[in-house]
Amino acid sequence: MTENESSTRTTRGDVYIVVALAVSSVLFAVLYSASSIQVLEAPLWACTLASVLLTVPLLYRRRYPSQSAFVICLVYSVALVNSAMEIGVSQIILFLGIYSIGSWQRSRRVAFWSRLLLCIGMAVLFTVSLTVQFRTLGDFTVLQFAASGGVSFLTNVAFFGGAWVFGNRAWRQRRLMAELRAANDEVREQEQQLTRQALDLERVRIARELHDGVAHHIAGVGIHAAAARRSLEKNPDKAKESLRVIESSTRETVDELRALVYTLRDTDSATDSAATADETAAAGDCTVDSAAAASTKGNPSLGDLPELIESARRFDQTVQFTTIGEPRPLTPITEMSIYRVIQESLTNCSRYAGSGAEVDVRLRYGSTELEVEISDSRPSRGSVTSGSTETRAEVKGLAKSEGLGLGIVGMRERMTALGGNLEAGPKSRGGWIVRARIPYPRSTADHLSSDTPAKAAT
Repeated sequence: MTENESSTRTTRGDVYIVVALAVSSVLFAVLYSASSIQVLEAPLWACTLASVLLTVPLLYRRRYPSQSAFVICLVYSVALVNSAMEIGVSQIILFLGIYSIGSWQRSRRVAFWSRLLLCIGMAVLFTVSLTVQFRTLGDFTVLQFAASGGVSFLTNVAFFGGAWVFGNRAWRQRRLMAELRAANDEVREQEQQLTRQALDLERVRIARELHDGVAHHIAGVGIHAAAARRSLEKNPDKAKESLRVIESSTRETVDELRALVYTLRDTDSATDSAATADETAAAGDCTVDSAAAASTKGNPSLGDLPELIESARRFDQTVQFTTIGEPRPLTPITEMSIYRVIQESLTNCSRYAGSGAEVDVRLRYGSTELEVEISDSRPSRGSVTSGSTETRAEVKGLAKSEGLGLGIVGMRERMTALGGNLEAGPKSRGGWIVRARIPYPRSTADHLSSDTPAKAAT
């Protein structure tokens, strides 16, 4: 069912309005019959039937506005001529009939001519009614009759003119709302398309960096293979050592190639359920991350972290960097992935935490995995209140935009591609925290496992 068809269906509210108007019109007819306010010469059942017949066409005023208005005016005219129509609620029903043409008639030309014909017909009915009343003038003077006729004429002009004007206004509002809704849908569709493109570009960039890391391993394997070949006969121990390095490097290369294939293949779904909520805002973060990456020559490593931390301090933020545990040997891809997580997190801190925020970066070497944690504290409300109007507006805008998960998709995919995981969210005491865990490479894990028995024996 299209939007136009659904909007022209009779709603439950329409039914309630019709029932209320029908009951009210019948009640007015009964009261007029029992009093001398309006003389109804027709029987009470005829007045009741006329009230119901006058109201029923309103059920179809959305789908057939002009036809419903014509039926209402016809029933009203016949009942009024036969003195079977009360003049209270029936005026409201007549107003709704004329109003519905302007509000719901799709063809504006049909709407114009329909209302014009109805107004001409009601004017003829009004003139005939005045003529009949003039013949039965009674105690009224001509001046009194003219004044009474003038009041009735102006009342009808205001009545039908108001129905005409307000009907057109309702039509314009409906058109405006439809255009705004269509524009909003288009913007959302374009936003989703840009988000998908940004995610694809981010995956391609991650895959390119992984490719560079794999190429580094392959180059190392070639060097050690050449060394083993040359020293195989003269120095077998050195050749064995080279072959051992080749074996370890090839295993790591296979693991990283598997991560590379995973990153390139997984282009239709997020890495987990939380990533779905982050996709709506990933486009802006990928752009920021790409801009930051463009300024870095080659693939970064953990050795570049001091320069990155110093760069973050230029935004008037207090950045504390702490290394916990004994550093372990890591592959270039692992170091690069951790660097990117810290880089993106610091970028978000500068955007959302603002100046004066305290940022804590911790690199923790565990027994089986490496953990990196970046947390920040947002500026207090007191400092915002005491600041300038521009500062308050800026912090207020940042507060509204935080929590959207900007850049989280890219960071999470990096960790997932290497067998790790990433958590991000607000802290209970205010601020934001990003915590990533990534297992050690195969060579590091094997080295740690071989050292454990030796330490135990010691």
